Amino acid sequence: MIRWLTELKILLIGDSCSKGDSRSIGLAGEHAALRYLKKLGWRCVGKNVRFGKDELDILVISPDELTMAIVEVRSTASEGKAPERTIGRSKRAAMIRVAKQVQPIAMRNNCSLRVDVITVCFGTKKPTIEHFEGVLPLEKSRSFS
Repeated sequence: MIRWLTELKILLIGDSCSKGDSRSIGLAGEHAALRYLKKLGWRCVGKNVRFGKDELDILVISPDELTMAIVEVRSTASEGKAPERTIGRSKRAAMIRVAKQVQPIAMRNNCSLRVDVITVCFGTKKPTIEHFEGVLPLEKSRSFS
């Protein structure tokens, strides 16, 4: 579907979205997050990569190629909602499991690894994007060693 048409659909859906519509909001959020990262010079290494039962939304490398980031994207079509608050204990555990799988790849490429969250709110004419860097302290996590 054409990007502007998807974003128009999201604006019209509001809170009354069905399961399929919430999936399209999620996909539009991932596209918006990736465009945002690319504008900042980040290079996409992978999207929707599965590691067993876990999946990462976006894997990117910084412009200086010193940082690799696993990016979890959270989206909403409602103004005033905080999509970052939807990340619970099980999602954090899944993000750490994914980071354990990605860590050797980052090390082989001489990159540090971090986990970021990008939120996309489609409640206004132009999507509002927020980027939270290093949301999980991987080095201090008991389950990461």
